[in-house]
Amino acid sequence: MATTSIEWLTDWATALDLSRSRKLPVLIDIWQDNCSGCERLANETFTDPAVVASVQDRFIPVSLHLFRDRAIVRDWGLFWTPTVLFADRTGRIRYESINYVPADVMLDVLDIGEARVAMRWKQMEVAIERLRDVEARHPNGPMTAEAIYWRGMAEYFRDGSTPASAKSVWTEITERFPDSIWAQRQP
Repeated sequence: MATTSIEWLTDWATALDLSRSRKLPVLIDIWQDNCSGCERLANETFTDPAVVASVQDRFIPVSLHLFRDRAIVRDWGLFWTPTVLFADRTGRIRYESINYVPADVMLDVLDIGEARVAMRWKQMEVAIERLRDVEARHPNGPMTAEAIYWRGMAEYFRDGSTPASAKSVWTEITERFPDSIWAQRQP
């Protein structure tokens, strides 16, 4: 039976230990009291069944308070909540999402965050699959141009740093999302 809520850890060291043993990325929810975006993220986004299933299946989720866990979050230079971070099993932050996002967009954020962690661990096929999931779910969505950009990077590294791999993908961004920042970030 699927869980109906995310089983958040509240201890960073435990989350890292589990990440290492299970070889899963860490999803870090940074929040604070009296934060309306934090409340919406907790009550709307992180209760959505699809988000809950994705988080529970693919991440080690840990929830940290901006001030009570200051010794941990200080080094990340955070000053805004909510912030959702994605860390690899060494604890290095590989992706960041700031502020509230609705559940359907959070699914894209989860895919991109997992892909960015996978890329750092040379798991390009995992990254490409997750980034294609964003494109399939939302062909013209708010995160799609970014997903295509990172897919180009993953294909570039997968194919032995062959520029042709990335160029064909980045041409797609230029054609489909010419006004996006991702179309401008091409070398």
